[in-house]
Amino acid sequence: MRFTALFLAGALFAAGPALAQSVERCPVGTGAAAESQPVWILFDLGSAKLRPDAKPLIADAVRTAKARQSVKVCVIGQTDKLGDKNYNAKLAEARARAVAAELAHAGLAPGKIVIASNPEAFGNLSFGSRNAQEEDRRVTILFR
Repeated sequence: MRFTALFLAGALFAAGPALAQSVERCPVGTGAAAESQPVWILFDLGSAKLRPDAKPLIADAVRTAKARQSVKVCVIGQTDKLGDKNYNAKLAEARARAVAAELAHAGLAPGKIVIASNPEAFGNLSFGSRNAQEEDRRVTILFR
């Protein structure tokens, strides 16, 4: 069982698209671009694969970034609090990279994309399996 989980985790992260960005902190900005509403891209439990409903949201995010002349677009991967912390950290990064790749594919200049990871940051305060809130399994896109 453990071998299977490790194999699947390795396959998940090896299959993700490679972008030149590294995981870092998102810059704090001011002005209209920084004040715009964040975009949430939700993911299935244990997955970094984009859902079909993600592509229109990402296309809208590209249009927003271009319209607001955003200097940077922060892509912050997050997870729920279930599972191993190391796995969740890798999963959060893989989710952010999947969204960043789709942002670039949709026309956003890769140099404007900042990938960040904030695993297990916003999980609810309940305990046990009820801790796996869908809203926690997301990537947040911020315009700076």
